[in-house]
Amino acid sequence: MEFLSRLAKAFELTEKNFDYINIERAIFLSYHCDLRDCKFCYMSTIKTGPKKGIRSIESIFAEAFLVKMANWKVEFLSSGYGVYDAAEISEIVRGLATITGEPVWLNTGILEKESLDIFGEELKGITASIETFTEELFQEICPSKSWDNLMKFLDLANELELKKGLTIILGLGEKREDIENLFEIIKNYKIDRVTFYSLNPHKGTIFEYSVPPSSLYYVDIVSETRVRFPKLEIVTGIWSDRVNLVGPLLLAGSNGITKFSWKKFYGSKLGKSLTSEIEEFEKMSNRKFNGSMIDISLLKNKLEFPKNPQYKNEDMEKKILEKSDEIKERIQSYILEIKSLK
Repeated sequence: MEFLSRLAKAFELTEKNFDYINIERAIFLSYHCDLRDCKFCYMSTIKTGPKKGIRSIESIFAEAFLVKMANWKVEFLSSGYGVYDAAEISEIVRGLATITGEPVWLNTGILEKESLDIFGEELKGITASIETFTEELFQEICPSKSWDNLMKFLDLANELELKKGLTIILGLGEKREDIENLFEIIKNYKIDRVTFYSLNPHKGTIFEYSVPPSSLYYVDIVSETRVRFPKLEIVTGIWSDRVNLVGPLLLAGSNGITKFSWKKFYGSKLGKSLTSEIEEFEKMSNRKFNGSMIDISLLKNKLEFPKNPQYKNEDMEKKILEKSDEIKERIQSYILEIKSLK
């Protein structure tokens, strides 16, 4: 199928199967990783000392409240390797699910069965960060990680009836024809969601002087994935210098947009540009975005839990309210930071 025909088909299939557009935010537990040798990752440039950038629980919960106020979605809870143990992650997941009213996806590395058994209804699914199309390239760019273990992790999620996601970074050196291998993984492991990113060349990595993949290549990969898997959830990452990719990615079959600094975007010129992209797309689409990227009045320094949640945990609500002063202090700090950047 030629590119334009595939793009039209991808749009048609997405309109048939979905009625929403999401703005999604990955919430990070920390900006530390014990491995630090994935060749595309800025953490690989951090060579010194003990763990840095581990966030407080209060700051994580404060961000979750703000994300909910703007009616975005939490894409997943994310971290590098070796930050928290499973019990600590489980407690944070229960908190996020209580704040948003929805079960949470994890992207915190490989967990064993006994660790996953700690979780209950607050956990929606797990993410295997395979990053590219083939095992060979994966082992080259992520030397301390195991492709086989990631596949076993997906098998375990199947066994535990958890949803399964993948993350893919385009522009790491993959071959276009190897996308068939990705499609085999999606099919064989019954993948529910794929998040595509475009390479962001970080200073100090081997990709520092690389050029991100072209917009047409990005759109082409997303549209072919949509045509092959009409009901797959597809999330696409953009950077602040590529906001004009939002409309084409939605046209190609993306359900949601992620991977940007919400503090820099919200209510700013960037947020207005992103809103304009979405609003222009909505004129030709049945899909709608029901949140905001610009209305600062939605962001309030108060703790409110959803009225009709998919997930509710009264004990966790009490624990969160016990930390209300610290959480509100962080919320206020974030709101002031957002306003100061406008």
